[in-house]
Amino acid sequence: MGNSSNFFARQPILNRFEEIYAYEFFFRDTDGSSTIDDPRSATASVLVNLVNQFGLHSSAADAKLFINIDPAILQSDILFSLPADRFVFELPAETKITTKERELVSLLFSKGYRFAIDNATTDESFIYNFELVLDYITYIKFDTTATDLDLLPDTLSKLTEKKLVAQRVEIPEVFEAYRDLGFDYFQGYFFANLHIIQHNRIDPKHLGVIKIYNMLISKTPFDQIAEEFKLHNELSLQFLQYVNSTGLDDSNPNRSFEELLKKIGEIRIEHWLMMIIYSKSAKMINAEKSPFSLLVEQRIDIMNAIIKALYRPDAKKMHEEARLCVFISMMETVLNVPMISLLQQIQVSGNVEEALMARSGILGRVFALTIAIENDEYASIQVLMKTLHLDHSLLETFKQYKKI
Repeated sequence: MGNSSNFFARQPILNRFEEIYAYEFFFRDTDGSSTIDDPRSATASVLVNLVNQFGLHSSAADAKLFINIDPAILQSDILFSLPADRFVFELPAETKITTKERELVSLLFSKGYRFAIDNATTDESFIYNFELVLDYITYIKFDTTATDLDLLPDTLSKLTEKKLVAQRVEIPEVFEAYRDLGFDYFQGYFFANLHIIQHNRIDPKHLGVIKIYNMLISKTPFDQIAEEFKLHNELSLQFLQYVNSTGLDDSNPNRSFEELLKKIGEIRIEHWLMMIIYSKSAKMINAEKSPFSLLVEQRIDIMNAIIKALYRPDAKKMHEEARLCVFISMMETVLNVPMISLLQQIQVSGNVEEALMARSGILGRVFALTIAIENDEYASIQVLMKTLHLDHSLLETFKQYKKI
């Protein structure tokens, strides 16, 4: 569909038995380079890639995710949009800790989020600087190429009950030395190189993100916000991937996109939108609609035209289910998320599940007919229209909604 690409990098963190415990994720620019001009934007960009584009399950399976965060991110509330049990936020060793940072780290810690200190040193000033937040730090990471082993034991005696991570482990002797010192986890080229991940890039329009964000903070009625989402296909797809990545507390089936929005809630959506804004990933210009957006509109319009022609009493519900069906189908096509995995994370109504998995039920046949029209599969069109008791003369009406 002519999508551009996103890049980011990861490296595994292993336990003492050389089993994968976590992955650390690193920023990469749109050309794959690691140049960082804006640390806050770089942090948000990695997070958007993980939860909105590639997905947490595809990125790390069930392992934890270590992310370097710019201290300014602590003041933004966007971290609260992430699942607390998955992420570990790494504070750079040069972070200046004041009572303000202490309050923010303490609040996040109380909500279940965990922190690491990156590139810790044996210098006395290191312990002094982080003294205010040390109680809220779970992991301490030491760069083995910049650490004096003779000085390390004294520093470790002041870091009791912390999980120790040795990074930049490049030879077996270093692995053994740090393991003997009591380190729990290890990271470096001795185990695995950085792995560059490239995937499809689906970016929303900046003005759309800003408009919905402003609607939320100005307390616009939620049904109006849901209607506005219908105008922004890329943002809607990112939202579904976000739900797929972070999960829902409510396991009841969802029959519409609006139901999912309501269950995520206004505050969490607000934080999520701010993450996109900080990442600077939204298109700043009022560009033409992408092929992806046109395909979404095409499928929704054709499905709605077919449902209208069926004259069913439950047509309103079917229109909402059809839209949800289209977006979930696009997640499989564009973001390469297996359908079975999607439906395990996003609970949908029986009608939508049957339509997506087996093309069965009325909605499933409508969806199958839409795909057949989209692909000009004449034989399938004939069979499906007959099954749905639709007059063949309606075919031209349905075809007029084809955009690509």
